[in-house]
Amino acid sequence: MLKKIALPLLIIGLAILAFMLLKASEPETPAMEKKQKAWLVEAVKVEYQRVAPEVTIYGRVETPRDASLKSALEADVIEVNVLEGDRVTAGQTLIKLDDIDIQLALQQRQADVQEAQAQIDSENQRFQRDKALLANQKQLLELADKAVQRARKLEQTRLASQASLDDALAAYEQQALALKQLQFDIDNHTVRLAQLQAAKQRAEALLAQAEVNLSRTGIRAPFDGRVAGLTVALGDRVRPGDTLLTVYDLDNLEVRAQIPGRYIAQVRQMLQQGKQLEASAQVDGQLMRLTLNRLSGEVREDSGGIDGLFRIENNMAPLPLGTFVELQLQLAEQENVIEIPFSALYGMDRVYLIEDGHLQSVSIQRIGEVERENGKNSLLIRSTSLAPGDLIAATQLPNAITGLRVEVAD
Repeated sequence: MLKKIALPLLIIGLAILAFMLLKASEPETPAMEKKQKAWLVEAVKVEYQRVAPEVTIYGRVETPRDASLKSALEADVIEVNVLEGDRVTAGQTLIKLDDIDIQLALQQRQADVQEAQAQIDSENQRFQRDKALLANQKQLLELADKAVQRARKLEQTRLASQASLDDALAAYEQQALALKQLQFDIDNHTVRLAQLQAAKQRAEALLAQAEVNLSRTGIRAPFDGRVAGLTVALGDRVRPGDTLLTVYDLDNLEVRAQIPGRYIAQVRQMLQQGKQLEASAQVDGQLMRLTLNRLSGEVREDSGGIDGLFRIENNMAPLPLGTFVELQLQLAEQENVIEIPFSALYGMDRVYLIEDGHLQSVSIQRIGEVERENGKNSLLIRSTSLAPGDLIAATQLPNAITGLRVEVAD
């Protein structure tokens, strides 16, 4: 029984010993390291330059001088002499309103003025008459006084009755009252004349208003320009305040374009130093030259900069309002700037430096752009972390991060 158990155990032990000897004698195989993938990129070498950068901005044509011509009267439109887009000259009649009601009102005001003048003439004649009658009235009063004296003597001598004396006294009082009334009319002449002259001035003012209203029946161009919009047609009934058409001045066109906030400080500094900021644009195959005239006095909500108002310098065909314009704004020359292609920029302010075959993120300051002879624009940057001779990755990698292994293409 013991033999039967020992034999299988001996066989198992010998098998284990043989396996261990084979394992120990197996040759060692070195572990293979996994090689990291290198991304092929183009690179540009850092070189410091002195360059006048350009900034590409976008704007639209507008004008600070436009007029909305409105009706000052309630009348019918009887003439429309222009259409939208027509060029007009200062003083040209653009729209004519019916003036029949104004003509009738004008005749009434003229009659009022004539009536007031007639009353003034009548008052002056009355004044002259009263002055002429004053001497006669005084004489009549003296005669009445003498009659009273005679009647009083006769009454004392019993040659006349008391009734005769009373009649003489009544005639004297009546004549004295007439003299006082005449003297009052003469003294009050200045007051009556002033009232009549004031009435005449009111009538003349109403007449002038009627004449103004008559002139307003013809809607005229306030300056040389172009019709931007027409809101009425022949036969329309308009009321005071209704807009009839809008006109803008062709000699005061300008371009409003937003200057990014990162360039505002430099632009303000140049303006304060009296330097002229020039810009150019291609419009309908023509070169437009512009100069920054002023900066907007208000920053629009949710904007990334401030609007600049550019004056058009060269004599081009007048552009319609709202024309889209792409401007190249020329800034002052900058020292120690680096020119790179736009493909080297990541985000708004980051590039990747190549060090020992790996990428290293570097923050930069955008200075502007510059156009080269091939018609392509390059980006101008500045950074204290970049030195002449450094290599910057110029290929856009979707997985670019610091430490990524790259290989520079020839």
